[in-house]
Amino acid sequence: MIFDNPKLINNRSYPVVIVGSGPAGITLAKKLEEKKIHSLIIEAGKLEYDDNSQANYDYKGFGDSITDLKYSRLRQFGGTSGHWGGWCKPIEEWNIKKWGLNYEEIKNYQKEACEILNVKNEFNNANIDDYFNQIQFQYSNLRFAEKYKNFISKSQYIDLVYNTQVAKFNGEEKTIKTVEIIQNKKKYFIKSYFFILCGGGIENSRILLWTKETNKQLVNNDLPIGNYWMTHPWIIGGVGFLYKSKLSNLLNNKYLNYDGPVHLATREKITIDNNILSGALYMNAKEDEKIYKEIIKDFLCVAPSYGKKIARSIFRKDLKCGNIFMNLEEAPVFSNKILLDKKLKDINEIPLTNLYYKKSEKTLNSIKSIMQELGKTFINFNLGRVAINPEIIESNSYENLGVHHHLGGTRIGFNKKKSVIDVNLKVHDLNNLYVSGSSVFTTASYENPTFTIVQLSIRLANKISYELIKK
Repeated sequence: MIFDNPKLINNRSYPVVIVGSGPAGITLAKKLEEKKIHSLIIEAGKLEYDDNSQANYDYKGFGDSITDLKYSRLRQFGGTSGHWGGWCKPIEEWNIKKWGLNYEEIKNYQKEACEILNVKNEFNNANIDDYFNQIQFQYSNLRFAEKYKNFISKSQYIDLVYNTQVAKFNGEEKTIKTVEIIQNKKKYFIKSYFFILCGGGIENSRILLWTKETNKQLVNNDLPIGNYWMTHPWIIGGVGFLYKSKLSNLLNNKYLNYDGPVHLATREKITIDNNILSGALYMNAKEDEKIYKEIIKDFLCVAPSYGKKIARSIFRKDLKCGNIFMNLEEAPVFSNKILLDKKLKDINEIPLTNLYYKKSEKTLNSIKSIMQELGKTFINFNLGRVAINPEIIESNSYENLGVHHHLGGTRIGFNKKKSVIDVNLKVHDLNNLYVSGSSVFTTASYENPTFTIVQLSIRLANKISYELIKK
C-alpha cells in the first residue's frame, strides 16, 4: 500500500523499516515479501520527479568539483535508478575479497540479481595477457519506479510512504527504537525490530551523522561515518585504434563477440606489479567519422608508419577508432568525506551536507600506467595503437566527464576505526541498524555499483528474515 501522509502510520510498528526506495530498498522489500515479512519503505521524494524535491539536495562542496548532487541524484520513488546507465557487472573476486567478504557467498546471489535487473547471467572474461582482459557487461533497461509502483500499491506486505524525510534514529542501550520522520515540518515516529538505511552514497552518511550528533550515547563516536568517500572517475584517457579481427584471432574461441564498444579491463597482476588501481576501458565502435582525420594526424606524429597504415585502412569494418573512455577505481582516502554544516539547514532543520573531495595522485598515476601498459600490449600483439591524453602524460590532472557514482562513507570492515558496518552490513555496536547501497563499498573497483548493490541487498534480506524467524 502507498501512503502520502505519514500521519496514517504514526507510531505504527513494522518488522522492518527501510529508508530509501532505490534499487537497494526495493530489492530488500521484495525479498522480504517473498518470506511474508511486512516492511515499510520511507521515501523522501515524491512518486515522480519534482524540482522542489530535488532542491533538497543542496550542499556545499570543497576541493575538486563534482557533478552537482541535484543532477547526479534523483530524490523520488525508485531513486537514482530513474536515470542510471544500466551497465551491469559483478565485482571481480580479487577486489571483493578486499572488503572482507566471501566471494563465493556473494556470487550465490548473482543469478537472482540478474533476474531482478532483467539481464543475462553472462559476464565472461577473455585473457589478452597478464595485464588485460576483454570483459563482458550486460545492459539493463529496468526502471525500478516503473516496474514496482503498481506492485507495491497492491502488496499485502509492503507499505510505502513518500514525500517524507527521515531525520534520525532514536534509541538506547545499543538498540534503535524508532525512526523520526518529517513531512511539512511535522514529526512522526515509526517503531521496528530492524531498520535499514538505503538512502545512497550521501544520505546514508548524513542521517547517521545527525543521529550521532543528537544522541551521543547511541552511536560509537569512533566510527568514521562519512569518511573514505569515493567516486568513479570517468575520463577520456586518449585515442586509439583496435582491430577486432586481430583481437579475435588472438583470443580464438575465447573472443567475446557482441555489439557496441569493445570493453577491456585491468587484471589483478597489473595492479600489484605497478601499485595502481583497477580500471576499465571502452573503445567505441561507432566513432564519428568526422574526427578520423584529426585522430590520424595525431598518430602520424606519434607512430608515423602505423599512421599511414591506418589512413589506408580507415574504412574497413573491423577497424575501431576514436576516444578511449576509462572508468577508474578511486582510492579510499580518509579526508574525502561527508560532514554536516555547522549553520545551514534544510527546510526540516536538518544540517546540510558538506562534501570534501580531492582527486588522488594515485588515480592519476593509475590512468597513466594503464594507458602505457595498454599501448605496450597493443604493440606486442599488433592489435592497434593508442595515444595518451597529453595532460595525463604530463601528470598534471584529469578531467572528470561526470561524477555520478557516490561510494563509501559507511564502508564494510572489521576495524571500527576504518569502517562503519560489519560484513553482515550491521552498524558496529548497534543491534538492529543495517546499511545497504553504494555507501557500504570498501573499495570502488571499476564496475558500476548497481549490480553489487542488488546482490548485497538480497543477501541482507535473507539475513533479516532469518533473524525475524528466530524471534
